[in-house]
Amino acid sequence: MSDTIVFMSAYDITRYSKSKLLHFNKKQGLDVLLDKHHLNYMLLGDKLISPKGALTLSTEYDYIQQNTVFSFEPVKEKHDIEKFEELIRSTEFCVKLLHAQSVLADFSYFKIDYFISMEPFLVHIGKHLYQIDPIIFSMNRVLIITFKVIDFETGIPLKKGDVFGNIGNYNLLTVNEYQYFGDESTTTYNGKISEIIYDNISDFFFEMLGKKFKAEEYSFIHNTLVLSNEIDDVTNYFCDLIGIRELPSPLENISTTGNYEYYPQDGASVIKNYNPDDVDIPLYNGIMLESIKLYVYLFQIINVDITADMNKVVRNDLYLENLFFAPKIPIETHNLLSYIYKTKSFQHRKQATKLKISYMTAENESKKNRNAVLLNILLYIVSLLGAIGTLETLENKLNIPFQCSFWTVISVFSVFGIIWVVTEYKRNKHF
Repeated sequence: MSDTIVFMSAYDITRYSKSKLLHFNKKQGLDVLLDKHHLNYMLLGDKLISPKGALTLSTEYDYIQQNTVFSFEPVKEKHDIEKFEELIRSTEFCVKLLHAQSVLADFSYFKIDYFISMEPFLVHIGKHLYQIDPIIFSMNRVLIITFKVIDFETGIPLKKGDVFGNIGNYNLLTVNEYQYFGDESTTTYNGKISEIIYDNISDFFFEMLGKKFKAEEYSFIHNTLVLSNEIDDVTNYFCDLIGIRELPSPLENISTTGNYEYYPQDGASVIKNYNPDDVDIPLYNGIMLESIKLYVYLFQIINVDITADMNKVVRNDLYLENLFFAPKIPIETHNLLSYIYKTKSFQHRKQATKLKISYMTAENESKKNRNAVLLNILLYIVSLLGAIGTLETLENKLNIPFQCSFWTVISVFSVFGIIWVVTEYKRNKHF
């Protein structure tokens, strides 16, 4: 395989809504929901769940040979493993990506939560018909959507020359309608391919959770991973691919091996000079590294958008800073994170976060000052009333006329009150 394109998107839900209606319907089984939402299986931890049954996944990593041995066993002993042969073959993506994760990622920072395999479907974009082959997984609770685009008439996947600029970016093109294989009719749609996949997965989890929580708002980011040995000038190809005149970040090969060259950019990456007969290493390493890149960028974007909770913004910012100095990550992942840290987009959002933290800190100080002012006013009123309350005692014990002492107290409090108001005004003119 000398030329392949993988389209990727990352989605993170920022707001849920809780259903106010009581649902008394019997909760459907996970296998039924998978079949209803056109999902082949879900790999959650060491359990592979499908409409046909469930399997247990066992893994053993060989640090000397740097390979991972996987095996599946039926959860129910009465089930024959041969019944699941086709299902096991379809888990190739999950198995190889889990191996790439074991090689490239520190599990304490980048953990794959689950995989979901979705049935291929057809999309109409303009006058063209394409087949979409999606695989979805969650990393650090961020939904990563990957898919390949195949020309349905020819059966040939899109190549590097088919995705130039906005008119060839299948992450951004609008779908007219889509259809699953076996369905008699198409579904009208006005959105992107990744949104079809995201909406389906979101509806699946909505029903799985008993229709109690529904995703209302989310943030997302797109990316294109190109593997090709036919790219001579990577800079020019990037400019044509992204639709720009000049690269936003310097061109840099982050690969530390002779197996391939890896060039990342904002929104896209190119892998070249690999063995076309052994594409698994660059392909799955690339998907894993691109997922890390999407996760970092999306996490930072979401943090920039937070406006109500300063403590959360600060914690997230510290988490990101700590992520770039994680001690256990392999050198290739370290090179990628270092590259991301130096990009203009990351630094711009970093400065925006610092500015927002400064602004939110000033706002919190203003709120504290306002509260202090209100408290001082309350104490002023209480002190005045207390002073007035003692005037009758002065009149009875010391024969000081009440009216005289009253106006004296009012005058003293008025003078000191005016002085305090003027001082506070000069100190906090922005009130």
